Amino acid sequence: MVDFRDVRVREVLKRPCFRNAEVIASEKALDRLVKWVHIMEVTKVGQLLNGNELILTTGIGWQEEEEIGAAFLRQLIESNAAGLCIELGTYTKKPPERMKQLAIGADFPLILFHEEVRYVDITRDLHTFFINRNHKMITDLDTLTNQFNRLLLSGKGLPPLLRLLHEKTKRKVALLPIDGEPLMLPPSSKPDDRQSAEDEIMVRRPIMIMGHKFAELAIQSDEEPGEFVLLALDRCATAVAQEMMRTMHVEERRRYKETGWIQDWLNGKLKYAEISGSVRSIKPGAQISAVTACVFELDGKTLHAPDFETVLVQRIIWARSFFDQNGFLLVTALIGHQLVFILLHLSERTARTPPPMQAIERLRKTDKPGGLALFNGLTGIGPTVPEPAALHKSFEAACETILIQKTTGPLQRPFYTELHVHRIIAGMEKAGQLSAFIDDYLGPILRYERNKDAHLLKTLKVYLQLSGAKQETANALFIVRQTLYHRLNKISELLGSDFTMPEKRLMIELALYAYEYAHGPVT
Repeated sequence: MVDFRDVRVREVLKRPCFRNAEVIASEKALDRLVKWVHIMEVTKVGQLLNGNELILTTGIGWQEEEEIGAAFLRQLIESNAAGLCIELGTYTKKPPERMKQLAIGADFPLILFHEEVRYVDITRDLHTFFINRNHKMITDLDTLTNQFNRLLLSGKGLPPLLRLLHEKTKRKVALLPIDGEPLMLPPSSKPDDRQSAEDEIMVRRPIMIMGHKFAELAIQSDEEPGEFVLLALDRCATAVAQEMMRTMHVEERRRYKETGWIQDWLNGKLKYAEISGSVRSIKPGAQISAVTACVFELDGKTLHAPDFETVLVQRIIWARSFFDQNGFLLVTALIGHQLVFILLHLSERTARTPPPMQAIERLRKTDKPGGLALFNGLTGIGPTVPEPAALHKSFEAACETILIQKTTGPLQRPFYTELHVHRIIAGMEKAGQLSAFIDDYLGPILRYERNKDAHLLKTLKVYLQLSGAKQETANALFIVRQTLYHRLNKISELLGSDFTMPEKRLMIELALYAYEYAHGPVT
């Protein structure tokens, strides 16, 4: 569909300087877009053209040599030139027949002047014409931008923006969310709107919000679109991004303030029917197959920063989109100094749901140096539970994971299911049994080393880690075997000669983990 702001070959031919020209062109060739006019007498086009130039030549480069003329024309076609004008007479009596056949086959216009013409007059006329048309286009774009801005201020949502783009470009328009139903104007009559859009619409612009792609805006293009259409698409994409961002902010702030039911859920006070109803109000038709609690601990400086709420809402908008693309529905709550992410595994996506650590790593990268750190503090990820009503178990485990890290230091993979012995040790600490347990199995060595620099504890740790391999243990400790034998004899004397027996060895290794949990790494 030709826009009146675009300059096509058929319109150029209406200029007075083309009145007596012979035109060899199909209807499709006459609709080729013209953006500039250029005189060219060389036969090697190379990188000289940007595309859509109307080329003027006398044929001096090839004269009557058929192969050179055809090669020149082929280069113009490959460079997406708009057409070729040839002055016949001085250097070329007539274009080689191969050039005509090639032009007709490629729907490329040949324009022949049978008398001498002043190319300087043609270029001056067309350049003035292009400049005036371009000025008109800029004026129209400014008007269109103002119309988009007024629609944004009206608060009527996305459809009016798409409708305006459709009216101004006379093309089908589609908004294709990364996840969700497409919005098309005019509405598609096909049962699968998204597939219809994929099949018919070719020119696309990403809808970028906070550096991330949330959708695509696309228009139908049966032919190369003109500059006005492309620029109108760009301006509409910007307006759509602004409207989507505004809607997300309003919705996220509403959710941010409505956390009462989430607190009840985390405390185990909600039944499945209540949870299901609340979730469906967020995402109609959602079917939950499992839930996972993820907790981020925030410091006081972050919580009391003036822009905390604004930054938090922005990050949650991005996080919600990323989790949604990867098979999770995200529900969030700020409870005290903890930011809680509840990851709802959607049953229809379970097969392709990646572990949440991938998303968390990407979230951590959104914390810019010098900015608010929301995701780089202590993090705890609870186990995935199949019953939504049992979310409190995952939440409590995530909180315990954070508590353990306050003693051990940050874990690279803060999953409760990967704490292993730390879970047992934390339980002992809660029961007040940790110190007694360490003393039962390591006390003799600890008391001995208070008065002597014997390195027995480290030797014991390395020896057990290496499954009793003496040479490897000596190498790891940078000592000779004789020194190792002396230390092992002393350990046997203090702990008993059965310290390597399976059951006792297991408890000694657990005691070593408990000692490091309470006092830091053995060095």
